[in-house]
Amino acid sequence: LYNNLIMVENKLDLIFKAYDVRGIYGQTLTNDIAYNIGAAFSQFVESETIIVGHDGRNSNEEIFKCVAAGIISNNKKVFYIGTVPTDVVYSLSGLMNLPGMIITASHNPKEWNGFKFCNSGASPIGIETGLLEIKKLASKDTTSFEQIEVNKEKIITTYIDHLKTIVSPDNVDSSIKFAIDGGNGALGSVIKSLSSAYDLNYEGIYMDVDGDFPNHPADPSNPENLVELVNLVLQNNYEFGVAFDGDADRAVFSDNLGNIISGSIMTAIISDWLFEKRGDIKVVHNVNVPPTVVNYLSDKGVNMIRSKVGHSYIKQIMRDKDADFGGEHSAHFYLRENFYADSGIVTLLIFLQILSEKKQTPAELISSYNFFPSSGEINFTVKDVKESITKVEQNFENSFDKLDGISYFDENYWFNIRGSNTEPKLRLNAEAKNSETLTELINKITNIIEE
Repeated sequence: LYNNLIMVENKLDLIFKAYDVRGIYGQTLTNDIAYNIGAAFSQFVESETIIVGHDGRNSNEEIFKCVAAGIISNNKKVFYIGTVPTDVVYSLSGLMNLPGMIITASHNPKEWNGFKFCNSGASPIGIETGLLEIKKLASKDTTSFEQIEVNKEKIITTYIDHLKTIVSPDNVDSSIKFAIDGGNGALGSVIKSLSSAYDLNYEGIYMDVDGDFPNHPADPSNPENLVELVNLVLQNNYEFGVAFDGDADRAVFSDNLGNIISGSIMTAIISDWLFEKRGDIKVVHNVNVPPTVVNYLSDKGVNMIRSKVGHSYIKQIMRDKDADFGGEHSAHFYLRENFYADSGIVTLLIFLQILSEKKQTPAELISSYNFFPSSGEINFTVKDVKESITKVEQNFENSFDKLDGISYFDENYWFNIRGSNTEPKLRLNAEAKNSETLTELINKITNIIEE
């Protein structure tokens, strides 16, 4: 029994991250652990009913049956909503004032799976707001259990009606033609209803939900996964393209000329739009949004609030400050009217409304932003994240900001390096006053890390 407990605790150490749970199904994330997590979450929350959904991964239905058995073991009810984007769980949690969990590993490869949690009202749960307690409650030897079958609830109308309160279909010009790459992720489960409600004028690729991700990984942060989308936009003279990740809480856009619109630039676009409408707004951004973007918005009068990377951190700060909007360089975007939650779908609808109102192409829209050249996110696989970060620190003279990883501010350049919360990688984001300086900076950091 003692050895079994040690094994469970070791696996939990591997899969519980800063703001969610992720592991390889059948190895670090087993049916027994899924059962334990379901039971632990139902103990942690006060509500008698828990919303549970999942994305399109092949292991989801097996994991769900174990999670449901764990929830029901504590005499609580499961409100099962089937295959949905993550933000559907958040929306229903806010609308119904119930806790929720989504079974997903977001953009990770198909072998992976995991969980994201929220408390009633879509309140975030991360390492500092309950995730450690859930982990502790799940650290037990699993008793024998039977997987549970649960009937699926019909919720799509409720979800679409909620979206309409944020962006009215009347505010979306249906003549705007664009392309969508669904990445064979969860977006495909709602796209028909969404398109019908908003009369969307789009061409879609890889819209079928397929847990094998047969065409490319559902990770729009990698430019290699956007090649087909960009080509589709250029070949058909579409206004823009948008690619979603596996659970559709993240959306990456390209303009009509094939340029990728970074999450930081999209943060500026939406913040500008909200500022024009409201005059006094608060925007939460993570440490990876470059200083030129932050300073541009601050100089306009936007109240900019800095955060660690991760949805649970940003949501909590947004709630505490009653912020209007949140933007991450990784292309997660949060809105107060959406219960402070991130949603790729809401971002798409807002972008369509912006283009409808401004009567500009995306390329024209972003041409007004004269930000420094930016690296985008560069990933390094390293043996020891802390050791690599220390090596970088030792090669620069001035002190570092350490809110999340290390950030270095110089009048000619800036960079942030941090360990991934979900993968064994080191992530670098940088900007500089010109391309030559940026290249020199990236080469210097790369040589330090890889030496």
